Amino acid sequence: TSVVITGRWGLPFFIHRYRKRKFFLIAVLAAGCFMFWLSAHIWNISIEGNVSQTDDVIFEYLEGEGIRHGMVSSGLDCKALAAGIRNYFPRFSWVAAELKGTRLVIHVKEGIIPETESEDKEVPSSLAAARSGTVLSIVTRSGRPLVKAGDTVEKDEILVSGILPIYNDSGEISSRQYTAADADIIIQYTQNYRDRIAAENQGKRYTGREKTSYLYRMGDLSFALPDQFDSFGQYDLTMEMNQLRLGENFYLPVFLKKFTAMEYENVEIIYTKEQMKQILQGNFQDFVKNLEEKGVQIFENDVKIEWTEKYAVASGTLIIGESAVRRIASLDTEEELLKNEYG
Repeated sequence: TSVVITGRWGLPFFIHRYRKRKFFLIAVLAAGCFMFWLSAHIWNISIEGNVSQTDDVIFEYLEGEGIRHGMVSSGLDCKALAAGIRNYFPRFSWVAAELKGTRLVIHVKEGIIPETESEDKEVPSSLAAARSGTVLSIVTRSGRPLVKAGDTVEKDEILVSGILPIYNDSGEISSRQYTAADADIIIQYTQNYRDRIAAENQGKRYTGREKTSYLYRMGDLSFALPDQFDSFGQYDLTMEMNQLRLGENFYLPVFLKKFTAMEYENVEIIYTKEQMKQILQGNFQDFVKNLEEKGVQIFENDVKIEWTEKYAVASGTLIIGESAVRRIASLDTEEELLKNEYG
């Protein structure tokens, strides 16, 4: 038998084959170095789970903290970033930040009482009312409850104290024990609702004509293709942006923006009573859905629709219950109250 080499594959043979093409090899090495440099930076920041705060508001906070697209990923402390966001936005009950390739992902959960790290739960603190109302229920796990179900409370009033007085045989306070108050408290309150729609409105009727244009951006450099939107008298402009990436999490600082212009004409719309009723009911259902997503319970709904000559108005009140409490870390005020009450 005889052995014959039919082909050679692999990096060593590839380099040997193109050894005389120096500029090609230099370009390959330069491309490898450039990809390595790209991998050390953050080119995409995404926020997931936020409802009450828009992405723009959170991005504004991140910009103030020096967190921006193009920063070196090795200089980012994800744990400190998550703690900072949670402290700045009180409605965020839980925040986590993680790096995936060249992507920074910020996960958010919303609520009234910020969930703290396990070590923070040992810090003495109390629970106060985040709004005025009536205590519907209270289940205390730690701390000294100062209210009971049925009590009317004002905003910022202490509901569960983190100071536990220790009494001696004479009924006097001999010492104090400090703890982190923990309780499930539902506060019931009344919220007004009002929404109005006019019977005659100016509306848009789309002609069906559309035109598109594109813009390419890499870092601070951008290149836009010419558009012909001026040929439309009136139009709505929508923008769709896609970021170039390799795989799932290796994002690159290259963006493609697609602009779509949709021509329309102004027309006068006259709603019937049934149409106005459907619009107002839809708006109210969206309002209720938003409350329920935040963990709010609706016990009673007294919203009704009334018609006038020119308008339809939905108004009324809702009886709402939620865990509207906040944590107070400082106990100085309670200490003063305790001294005045018991000496």
